[in-house]
Amino acid sequence: MNDTDAGLSWDYDSSKALVALCESRGCTIAEAALQREMAETGKSSEELLGRMENYFRVMRDAVRQGVALTERSTSGLSGGDAARLHAYASGPSPLLGPHLARAASYGFAVLELNAQFGRIVATPTAGSAGIVPACLLTLEETRGLTEAQAARALFTAAGIGLVIGRRAPFSGAQGGCQAEVGSASAMAAAAIVECEGGTPRQATEAAAFALMNTLGMVCDPIGGYVEVPCVSRNGMFAVHSFLAATMALAGTRCVVPFDDVVIAMRDIGRRMPRALKETSEAGLATTPAGLRYPPQPIAPR
Repeated sequence: MNDTDAGLSWDYDSSKALVALCESRGCTIAEAALQREMAETGKSSEELLGRMENYFRVMRDAVRQGVALTERSTSGLSGGDAARLHAYASGPSPLLGPHLARAASYGFAVLELNAQFGRIVATPTAGSAGIVPACLLTLEETRGLTEAQAARALFTAAGIGLVIGRRAPFSGAQGGCQAEVGSASAMAAAAIVECEGGTPRQATEAAAFALMNTLGMVCDPIGGYVEVPCVSRNGMFAVHSFLAATMALAGTRCVVPFDDVVIAMRDIGRRMPRALKETSEAGLATTPAGLRYPPQPIAPR
C-alpha cells in the first residue's frame, strides 16, 4: 500500500464493511484507517504516521510522569497508586507475574497525571485515556513494539473508534462509562491483535469481546472528578483489553458481532438513568464515602 491508493474509496461505516474492505485489499485495519485519513485530509502517510508517533511519545511521557507521582491530587482522591502498583510489579513475586500489575499501573498513571493537570492524549476521552497507552507501553516493553509500529497500532484503534462513533457516543454523559472505558478497551484490544499479527477479523472479535463485557457500566464519579472510579477502571480495563485480544488470537469467536455490540451499547446508554451518566447524583458518588467529596460549584461566567 502507498499514497497512490488514496484514489480508491477507503470509507466504511461498520466493522463488517471494514473487514470486507481489508480482506478485499489484503490490508490491515491500520492501513485502511490510514488510507481513509489520507483521502479525507490530503496529507501524506509519512505526515500522518509521524503525528501518531508523536502522540505515542506523549502517551509514553504521561505514563512515566504518572508512575513517578507520589503526591495526592487537589481533591485528595488520587495520586501515588500507579507508583505503588509499579513497585509491586517489580517486587519478588507479583501475582501472575510482573506484566499484569505493570500494565494496570500504566492505566492508573495516565489518569492520575490527568487529575494533576498533566498532558495526556484523549483516546477516545480524557476519562478513558489510560487504556490504549497502557497496552501499547506494555507491548513496547514485552514485545519490542517500535514507535513506527505503535503509530500504526493507533490507526487500528482509530479505525475501531470510527466504527463506534458512527453508531454510539463516546461521552459518559450520554452513554455511561461503557461509552468511555468500553470504547477505549475495544480500541486497545483490536490494536493489540494487529500488533501481534492477527487478522482484521480477529481484531474486531477482540473489540467485540472487550466492549460486550463492559455493557451497562455506569458513570458515577465521586465529587464529579475524573478520579474515582476512573483511575482504577483505566488500569483494570487495560488488562481486560489484553484478555479480549488473547481470546481473539486463540480463535475464540464472539457470538454477537461488533457492530451489534455497539448498537447494544447505544441502546443501554439511552435507557440508563440520567443520574448514572456523569451527574454524580447516584452510584458511588452518593455512598457515605463518596459524599465526603461533594461536587465543586461551577463559578459563574
